[in-house]
Amino acid sequence: MSNKANGKIYHSFDEIGQELFNLKPQRRVTRDKQKLVSQREKLLGTCPHCGQQLRFVYGTNVLACANEDCKGKKYTNTNANGEEIVRYKPYTKIMDDRQAMIANIIFDEKENGK
Repeated sequence: MSNKANGKIYHSFDEIGQELFNLKPQRRVTRDKQKLVSQREKLLGTCPHCGQQLRFVYGTNVLACANEDCKGKKYTNTNANGEEIVRYKPYTKIMDDRQAMIANIIFDEKENGK
């Protein structure tokens, strides 16, 4: 969508409404704090290795385990000398575009007054 008069490209309906029709920006975060906490917990989920709640990494589409003591998934390999090598991979979860958009909205610090 573009306005040929000024060559501006609009990326959302909110931008069009704000510029062309002088509409106020839409507030998408719920005002009910209990419901907001519930939405956050539901989106985050828990780590399958330690059971702690995941945390949202701001500005990305990644959820990571919030427990600093959690090593993650254990991998064992045997090298050519017959020695066993143990590695751990921290648990992360990649969100799709819709989940990332929702996470950016419900974890926005400006909107939530933090």
